[in-house]
Amino acid sequence: MTTLEQRIAAKLPGDDTGIAIRKSLCTICDPLTQCGLDCYVKDGRVIKVEGSDENPFNRGALCSKGAATRQYLYHENRLKTPLRRVGPRGSDRFEPMSWDDALGEIAEKLLAAKRDFGPESVVFYAGYTKYFRPYLIRLAHVFGTPNYCSESSTCNMATGMAQRLVFGTPGAPDLANTDCLLVWSSNPFYTGHGRAQMIQKRLDSGMKMIVVDPRITPTTARADIHLQLRPGTDGALALAMANVIISENLYDRDFVDNYTHGFQAYRDYVQAFTPEEGERLTGVPAGKIRAAARLFAGAKSACVQPSASPVVHHTNGVQNSRAMFMLVALTGNYDVPGGNRAEPPSYLYVGAGFQTREHQFENPVPITSLPPRIGSERFPVWMETASPEARPWPSRTSSGPDNPIL
Repeated sequence: MTTLEQRIAAKLPGDDTGIAIRKSLCTICDPLTQCGLDCYVKDGRVIKVEGSDENPFNRGALCSKGAATRQYLYHENRLKTPLRRVGPRGSDRFEPMSWDDALGEIAEKLLAAKRDFGPESVVFYAGYTKYFRPYLIRLAHVFGTPNYCSESSTCNMATGMAQRLVFGTPGAPDLANTDCLLVWSSNPFYTGHGRAQMIQKRLDSGMKMIVVDPRITPTTARADIHLQLRPGTDGALALAMANVIISENLYDRDFVDNYTHGFQAYRDYVQAFTPEEGERLTGVPAGKIRAAARLFAGAKSACVQPSASPVVHHTNGVQNSRAMFMLVALTGNYDVPGGNRAEPPSYLYVGAGFQTREHQFENPVPITSLPPRIGSERFPVWMETASPEARPWPSRTSSGPDNPIL
């Protein structure tokens, strides 16, 4: 028979222990999923965290970040009040101040900058987490500056930019129905446990998997083909695979003829990237490049599972990603069952199945009425494809000339 002390020590919920389970969400890294949390609370303090079994995204699992929620909440170095710098920059000397004083001082400085130098002189920059970003974008635009930034330029925004340049609208891999999954520089067993569960299930039912990763990981352990390339050479590998697909007439001629532009120039360009040249550039044996290209192109359906950021953490990252996503178009696997489906998300990237007004909320002031953005002339493609108001996501459930579904 357990004693009350033992039940409390075991963190068992109940009226006698004073421990209750409160439902919450983890949004540390990925707003696409928002993993469910079971927070064990005693005396107003979280004493234990587990994944929620009933949550459709994580089904009880948590990654290392979610499992460390208590550190995230209670770490001794976590800021709990605004701080004002009182020493020279870099001296690490700060003093606490009240929220009222902090907000008043910030507002005063913002208005002074707006008065003396114009609102565009202020850049609003967002870090983690991501839930507050729509509100910050709205604040920036109402303030009068078009200069809103985040770390996304070296994360999924650049990957999404590559997809927009190739497809028009990004496409998510249809894991539930694909016959061949090409995992590119991603390790779902560490960073996407929801996808990992689906991948395990599909592999057990016969799905083939190709993994592109310079490392040996739990994901590569289950791969039919592991393309272990040199970091940063992703584009060369993708172009070498395209060389095989085109030279062996494995590409989807109907899709290419009817739904693509510039194929002849693309075809001419990839001729230089033979599997042997791909081996020289990437370190992947030419035989493996051929085998992977044939498996991907020969499958009834195939899709690419990219990662948010590793490929774009290089100066040629967007172009590398473009070459990777070209394989989807080349094989006719865009927006078809088992391919990369056009699946635009809604509020804060979470698919809800209905049209939202997120972009109207974020952009209450027309962007055309604001001053030019920093870098708009130097980086026109970035401005055209990465700005949220430049290419708003269409609704999943409606289409038409003002709201196309590709």
